[in-house]
Order: sequence, then structure tokens, then C-alpha cells
Amino acid sequence: MMKSVKMMCWNANGLSQRRNELQVVLDVNKIDVCLISETHFTRESYFKMQGFKCYHTIHPSNQARGGSAVLIRENICHYEHLKLGTEKFQITGIPIKTHSFPLTVASIYCPPRHRLRREEYAEVINQLGNRFVLGGDFNAKHTHWGSRLITDKGRELYHAVQANQCEVHSTGKPTYWPTDTEKIPDLLDFFIVKNISTNYLLVEENDDLSSDHSPVLLTLSCHIIQKPYNPVLVNKNTDWDKFKVELAKNIDLHVSLESKEDIDREVHQLVRRMHEAARNNTPAMERKIRGINYPREVLEIVKEKRLIKVNCEKQANTVQASPEACMGLQNAAVGLHCTQQSRYHPKISK
Repeated sequence: MMKSVKMMCWNANGLSQRRNELQVVLDVNKIDVCLISETHFTRESYFKMQGFKCYHTIHPSNQARGGSAVLIRENICHYEHLKLGTEKFQITGIPIKTHSFPLTVASIYCPPRHRLRREEYAEVINQLGNRFVLGGDFNAKHTHWGSRLITDKGRELYHAVQANQCEVHSTGKPTYWPTDTEKIPDLLDFFIVKNISTNYLLVEENDDLSSDHSPVLLTLSCHIIQKPYNPVLVNKNTDWDKFKVELAKNIDLHVSLESKEDIDREVHQLVRRMHEAARNNTPAMERKIRGINYPREVLEIVKEKRLIKVNCEKQANTVQASPEACMGLQNAAVGLHCTQQSRYHPKISK
């Protein structure tokens, strides 16, 4: 089974005419699952891509608009599970098996002119099962996932996501680039995930395809993904007294400002000197990976196991260890194993 799954969601705005460029992007980026919105397929459409199986849902009118599809590599164990084609949304769902757990991957397209209630979103979420990744063009805006504003559809989707213990993963950057210059780019394409820890997910942007939407990449790994930290100019250890002294020393207050160019130049110099003073007086901080906080009963069992082991080793150096002591060590080990399995395995597998 796969140790990691790399997915991509993309609004193709007509998939057939973009087959060749999509094939190149999928191969270059080593995509395993591609979630497509707006395929524009009909019942007469035929689509095939080398190395992939294609499953799709058309618009119920059988016109060349809307629609969703899932492209999945042929070597991945999967089967077709869900096809929902209504006026308000088109969804295609495929269960797959990963190294850690089975899950459903699904693509969705929601036309912008229909308004969905949170109950309708919740019904879709419930049909996808206990663990899933749903990606596509929701045409729903909310600042929670990085859009400029909150629309009615975005508000309803947000409440449905919260009520069903799901999480939204996006790049936080615009994915829709309208051809109309009076419209403003915004974020419409993202992933909704349930029962998968954020530690094992990585979302990235991509600009390799040519529709009016940017693709979004999501990597699901069986190992914790070490995400890069955002660079910071100052931290809690910054020496602000030295910062003020250095900045005052390097600022020239007797500069003649006679034109707009002079002002722009001096502002640029001031910002540059502030950055230099901050870097010179801010020590680097080492990032520490936090350990796991075990509950008290687990710590007590570990303490008991260590104590019994020490006693057994002491007795082994003098006389043969008693059966009672060895039995206590075995019972402590079994108790620790059962506690770990019952309390942590479900959480780790999520």
C-alpha cells in the first residue's frame, strides 16, 4: 500500500480540451488522485488518460456544463462508491486504501447560482463516510478558509463543517482568476477533511495549468510532515535597547527632501536600516518538537514496570528472581500495552 498519497483539485472549465497539459502536470508532480470540477461531460462523452482511471458525474440536464470527476492511478486499490448529480452540486466519490487507513476521496462542483443550506452540506458529508477528503470548487466564500469575504453559501458551509467535526484545508490564496477585469480574484477551491490529523497533511499551491482556476495540491503522508516555519524578524529575545541605539546611530536626520524621489529613497533606506538593526539584535531560536503528553495512569504503569525490572535485575545478581516478581513485570507490560492500544490507536489512526 502507498505510504503517501498526493492529490490535486482543479476546476478544469472543460476537461477534454485540457487533456494533454493535465497529463504532463500529473506525471511531473507525481499526482496519485486528481479531483476535477467542471468537466463539461455529457452521457456521450468519452475520456481516457494514460495511467489513470476516470470516474465522473455529469450535470443532470446532460448539457456540457458543470460536472465532477476523479482521476486515480491504476495501481491504487479502489472502487466507485458515490455519484450524486443534482442541480445544486455534482459529486464523485471513490474509496481507496492507504498505508494507514482506508478513506474516501471525492470531487465536487457547486454552481454559483444555487444556494445550499447547511443541512444539504451535512447530508453530503454524511454520505462520504467516517474518513474522507473532499476537494473542488465550492463557490462558497468565507474568511475561515482564506476568502476575501463571507457569502451566504460560505456561512452555511462553515456551520456544516463545524457541526460535523471536519476541517478545511486551503492555501489561503486566490484560486479563481476571473477574465472580467472588474471582478476580484478569490479563493473558491479547497479541501474538506474528516478524521485525518493535520500533522499528516500538506497543502501547496500550483500554477501549471491554464484554466481560470489554479490547482491546489494536498499530500497525505503516513509520517508526520515537518512544515516550514514562517520567518520572523524579531522574537521574545530581541534586545530592544541595542536595537534603538543602532537604529539611532544609522539614521541621518539632516537629509534634504526636495522631491518625491528623495522621499521614496529615504523611506526605503529607513526600512532597510530597521531590518538590519532587528536582525543584528535578534538571536536565532531553536524550534523544539513537543513530546507526547501521556495520561497519569500510563505513567504509573511505566513507573511500576521500571521498578519491577530493577528489582528483578538486583535479584538476578544475587539469587534467582522469584516467579512473583517476573509475573509482576509481565503484568505491567501487558497493562501498558493494553492501555496504549485502547487509548491511542484510534487517535493515531485518525
